[in-house]
Amino acid sequence: MSGNIKSIIVISIFIAVACFIMFYKVERVAQTSKVNFDSIPEEVGEWQMVSEKTDMNPSTSEFLNDVLFRTYQRGDGKTIMLAIAYGADQKQNFSIHVPEGCYRAAGFDVTSMGVVNYPDIPYLELKRLLIMDREKAEPMQYWVVLNGKVITNHFERKIKQVYYSLFNVQAGGVLVRVSSLSDSKDYQRDYEMQRSFILSMYKTLNPELRRLIFGERI
Repeated sequence: MSGNIKSIIVISIFIAVACFIMFYKVERVAQTSKVNFDSIPEEVGEWQMVSEKTDMNPSTSEFLNDVLFRTYQRGDGKTIMLAIAYGADQKQNFSIHVPEGCYRAAGFDVTSMGVVNYPDIPYLELKRLLIMDREKAEPMQYWVVLNGKVITNHFERKIKQVYYSLFNVQAGGVLVRVSSLSDSKDYQRDYEMQRSFILSMYKTLNPELRRLIFGERI
């Protein structure tokens, strides 16, 4: 057996053991196959829903159970776009697809703007992106909840998904994306506007839906 093969085997065993040690406490809880996104209020703080879409195309319906796309508008005309995707079983097909890959595949320029936490929801880790094409800029923030915990970090998310598959853990996953179209170069103002919307949504949701969409403290 060559040295390279031995190294690969050792690394594989180490990864498997590390996964078990890190995540053996993950609960084996059966996840609901449907969620009631309709109970998300049409009025969120100073924002009012102006459009909604919940249907999925055939390819999306193969790995997601529910989606919600809404546009909210404020009295001054500013708009927020909310997208939520729910997959009941993350050990199958690794069904939560993050925006970076989807937007790059569609031909957009995607720039990471770092990770942030809000003091009001300290356990909520959000990834900030700037989506660009020739005609528009779309500042965006998103987070991922796996099995009730916020896991936005890419490496940790993949490790957990591998763990779910190896140990047959059925765990639901939610991706929440909040974005807006910007007509200025001051993208920080857009992120702050989105922050206001996110905090308002957090406060208006019922406890069950809040746990699903925002996760729980670890």
